[in-house]
Amino acid sequence: MTPPDLSRRTFLAASAGALAFGVPAVNALGANEKLNIGLIGSGNRGRTITLEAVKNGHNIVAVADVAKFRQAFIQDQLLKAGHAGKPAVYDDYHKLLDHKGLDAVIIATPDHHHKDCLLAAMAAGKHAYCEKPLSHTIEEGKEMVAAVRKAGKIVQVGNQRHSGDHWKQARDVIQSADFGDLVWVKVWDCRNWVKRDPFAPPATFDKAQIAGLDWAAFLGKAPKKAFDPVRYWSWRWFWDYAGGLMTDIGAHQLDIVQWLGGVDAPKSVVASGGTYHFKHWETPDVIHGVWDYGKFAATFAVEFVNGYDGVGATFFGTKMTVSADADPGGEIRVYETIDKPTPDLKPKMAWKVVNETPLHVKNWLDSVKANKEPNSPIELGHRVITAAHLANMAFRTGKKVFWDADKQQVAAG
Repeated sequence: MTPPDLSRRTFLAASAGALAFGVPAVNALGANEKLNIGLIGSGNRGRTITLEAVKNGHNIVAVADVAKFRQAFIQDQLLKAGHAGKPAVYDDYHKLLDHKGLDAVIIATPDHHHKDCLLAAMAAGKHAYCEKPLSHTIEEGKEMVAAVRKAGKIVQVGNQRHSGDHWKQARDVIQSADFGDLVWVKVWDCRNWVKRDPFAPPATFDKAQIAGLDWAAFLGKAPKKAFDPVRYWSWRWFWDYAGGLMTDIGAHQLDIVQWLGGVDAPKSVVASGGTYHFKHWETPDVIHGVWDYGKFAATFAVEFVNGYDGVGATFFGTKMTVSADADPGGEIRVYETIDKPTPDLKPKMAWKVVNETPLHVKNWLDSVKANKEPNSPIELGHRVITAAHLANMAFRTGKKVFWDADKQQVAAG
């Protein structure tokens, strides 16, 4: 049940005094004490996060997945990573939450399961890492915020940009007087999946694997559909299970827009795009959004048809420009100019972008042990993905959408 006032001020207060909303999570653990962690959803992202937990010396005691072939694969991966023994496996995540001695869970299911998994974890008294995008709808996000604060547990949302010191350094520059006023942020993510679609059903997906898949459990509360291997593997591109590129990638790019720009929510958004190449997608394979944040405008362009532009961000100020190649190994550069750069223009300063995922997982683990707020708490994850949900709303209705951040609701134009 959503509390009566989930205003922006409530969210900010919760971020500052996180555990005041519920009972204390746990007493801080000793520096060498290991956490017993369960994994709910053992696809690619779930495996990545779990293996990082193993690298940090923690125990993976249980795995839940609706597909038996994934259960077997993650067990093998953990053994190869040096994990001591195989975790218990469950078809039903509710049974995993009853596993004896369980401290925390990693939730890496399709998006439409995030809310139910997180609420169940909170009811069971477990800490959680919930992969991005946090929610399938804005209303779900409100419920998730309320449940986490009632439980008083440590929850990290998988907006891993928020654990990158390189972005903190960029934020300090952008919010300094030397940068001037920020007037526009441009972020983008362009990838080539024409040659290879990593979410297409693989040739190894055979009858035996299909027989070991609980399709009804995969669907959950989503509309009932006949089994479809494309929907199973490419669920991100179907409205029943996710929000497409806007929420999947916007969870990262809109995070740096709002964080580095020093804002919490947009005033309005428009969006356009379409499904131009991947005709089996329901969600657009090219989509652009434009947000008005009051202080500045932001544009986000994302497509997986052509990777020429890569992943990046540019922050335009009245005195300076900050430009970033946002992939790990890329560079963030600060230019003391607002003119078109000449080929020989040298940045005033520059630094590397590193892989944020290991840092983000470690931050969550350390936060659970120390009983402190992580870098991407539940309110932050909700604020960021709200901006993406609003863009999808604008795209699907063909109308400009206005947002009242204080009331947490769509407003009249």
